[in-house]
Amino acid sequence: MRGRGFIDFSVSGTALLSSAILLRMKSELILKMEEPPKPPLERPTDFVPPPLAFPLRYESTTTSVEEVIKGLLEVLTAERMLPPSAQLILRTPEVFEQVDDFFVKIEENIKAFLQRLFAEAGPTRKKLSFLTLLGKGDPLEAVRMFIMLLFLAVEGRVGLAQPFEFGDIEIELKNDGSTSFD
Repeated sequence: MRGRGFIDFSVSGTALLSSAILLRMKSELILKMEEPPKPPLERPTDFVPPPLAFPLRYESTTTSVEEVIKGLLEVLTAERMLPPSAQLILRTPEVFEQVDDFFVKIEENIKAFLQRLFAEAGPTRKKLSFLTLLGKGDPLEAVRMFIMLLFLAVEGRVGLAQPFEFGDIEIELKNDGSTSFD
């Protein structure tokens, strides 16, 4: 190297690089042997519920009269121990009783409502507004009126239209089964 007049470091650099690579590879093999072995993967266990007990048919069981009497006495004593407030909860609310009366007499109510519609519309049979018919009525009355309107619309006695999605419902009384809404 000195004979050429300059020092060439490429040969010594290549030798140094080769030895460094060999040393790195040997050290990786040694470190790989020192790693602890990986634990085996746990298999998921499925939960298997216990089998259901099948209901017994009353035909296949034998029940004595004493067992029936004993069961009835237990129910009666448990019923007497209930507080009076629990018995009030079991009672039907008055709103449902009123609704039941309304549905029992639904045909009579529809006829009376149709007469009211004719009176409101007058002889010209102008279009009516649901909100003006309702006035300041309570919500229960609004529901009843709407149900009667639906019955009348199904029977073809009135025509219903709602120009806007959340707007008022227009009601038109029918003479011959046709309306201007059709």
